[in-house]
Amino acid sequence: MASNISQSKSDLTKRDFRAMILILFKLQRTRVEIYEYLQEHYPDLVLSLSTVERWYREIIHGNFVLEDAPRSGRPNISHNDDNVNEMLDLTTKDPHITYVQLDYETE
Repeated sequence: MASNISQSKSDLTKRDFRAMILILFKLQRTRVEIYEYLQEHYPDLVLSLSTVERWYREIIHGNFVLEDAPRSGRPNISHNDDNVNEMLDLTTKDPHITYVQLDYETE
């Protein structure tokens, strides 16, 4: 079973870690114990103690929602495959292209 866990570590999302924090909270673990557990079992994880503490506080205040809250504003569209490929093509054709030129070419 341990091999299944190690294979799926890269597939874990923020939602998964929030769920683990919620479960460990319900098992009456402290913030530090939860952080140490996550660091022990997921050493490559970039999750700070302050993040664990923030999610822990949310749980204490009754927020058991595992998903990110919706945010207002324009959606981030800069990291889709089409945009990445377009930028790659432009920079491959002209490695000295400026940000202003890239902005103009991709409008």
